[in-house]
Amino acid sequence: MESVHFRLSRLAKEKKEKLVFKRRGIEGNFISFTGRDGDFWVSIVPSLNVSGYGKTEEEAMEDLKYNLRVFFEDLLNLNPEQRIAELQRMGWQTDMLINTGFYTFANDREAEILKTFEKSDTVKKSILEAV
Repeated sequence: MESVHFRLSRLAKEKKEKLVFKRRGIEGNFISFTGRDGDFWVSIVPSLNVSGYGKTEEEAMEDLKYNLRVFFEDLLNLNPEQRIAELQRMGWQTDMLINTGFYTFANDREAEILKTFEKSDTVKKSILEAV
């Protein structure tokens, strides 16, 4: 798999997250939440159950990106049936229009997710695009 690169947009207006399998890897849009939790910063992508942490916001985001790359590599090492089963177990649904894509609506749990942070009113919601 070629290395996955990420772009971050601070305005999370998207309601739909998308994960698409390509010949050379994975592409997608994921909603991330970043905020303080005790002495550390935490960044999470709830729909993939992947997180990162660090002493600064930037360290937390870099750790999240690294952990996402590892997660994607593990996912790509599964056979297609196992991959679909794992994603469905996590709440992803097959997109009937694009046979290779998946989608989910993680915003349904936003209030629940925000409660996990020490100061939920300061949490930043972003769109993390994997290309």
